[in-house]
Amino acid sequence: MKFHQLRLGERFRFQGAVLRKVSPLKAAFEDDTEGRQRLIPRSAEVVSVAQGETSEAAPLPDNLTGASVQSALDAFVAAIEAGTDVFDPPLTEHQRQQLQHALRQAHRDLTDRLTGGG
Repeated sequence: MKFHQLRLGERFRFQGAVLRKVSPLKAAFEDDTEGRQRLIPRSAEVVSVAQGETSEAAPLPDNLTGASVQSALDAFVAAIEAGTDVFDPPLTEHQRQQLQHALRQAHRDLTDRLTGGG
């Protein structure tokens, strides 16, 4: 399929990398925590991850330290917040505040569940 046929947010494989379409001409590297983006020609031949190959996460170990879980959770929330910078059109300030509130609440809920408090 061609890049222009992908929906915004759709994951795809291009030149050996898994990316996510973030605008009509740009994609973000899925495994990059720094938010690097790349211009992709509209006519580029891509493979939708849903249609073909998937990128599987490594299995989790049986035991994780609290610090590693907290660090991973903080990085996950930060990646989501950073990902909103590429929205087109950009989020309004009210939408950004709502998202940050929802992320903080989800962070608290997950932490409570992991510690047996929820």
